[in-house]
Amino acid sequence: MNLRSALTATSAIGTVAVLIASANAMAAGPYHPSSNEAGATYHPEHASASQRNQVTAELNAATKHPAWGTAISRGAPWPVGRTGAPKTRSQVNAELATAMKSPAWNSVSRGAPWPPVLADAK
Repeated sequence: MNLRSALTATSAIGTVAVLIASANAMAAGPYHPSSNEAGATYHPEHASASQRNQVTAELNAATKHPAWGTAISRGAPWPVGRTGAPKTRSQVNAELATAMKSPAWNSVSRGAPWPPVLADAK
């Protein structure tokens, strides 16, 4: 391997490293690259007030939760704890009977979402 090919390989590796590092830095903040004239877009909801050690502590606490080993570690939503007494079978059946009387039940029972007007009423 001659000096020229070694320098070419080194500069290629360096360029890739810089690009990866800059992409990771952009993904961590509220600014993201865009393909228009602006060059970047600002997303305030991506800005975090938490420090790295706070996030690490929260992650460590979450991984110790018994539900972590199931689907949560693969992207499923976190289970919501019960806030009140569970419903009885008769209450659930009454809610189902009410929902089945809705004009949208035929399409909803096949997987369609509830119409926005009826979503709060169900």
